[in-house]
Formats: sequence, C-alpha cells, structure tokens
Amino acid sequence: MALRKRRFCDAKEPLLPCKTYAFIMQNNSFRNALITSKLHKSCACEKYLHYSCQLSAYKIS
Repeated sequence: MALRKRRFCDAKEPLLPCKTYAFIMQNNSFRNALITSKLHKSCACEKYLHYSCQLSAYKIS
C-alpha cells in the first residue's frame, strides 16, 4: 500500500499535493464502478450480436 501511495503522490503531485490514501480508495471505487458498468454494457452488446448472428444463420439454412 505504501508503494501505491508513493506512486500516486509522485504522479499527481502538481495537481493534488495534499490528498491522502483515502482519496485514492474513493477514486478506485468510482473507477471500478465505471469499468463494471462499461463491461456490463459491452457484454449486453456482444450477447445481442451473438443472438442476431444465430438468427440470421437459422434463416439462411
């Protein structure tokens, strides 16, 4: 955890000089929620495409 904190502070020091580890965790939670949401939407698109391909193959046969 100390390495992550140090790396975060080094990268963001000009922008956020006084933020702490708690801020990092909040940011990660938000990022994880965003990624999960995008993956869920992506998965829904893939399922739709998969089913539409199966239906078109069924109609051709």
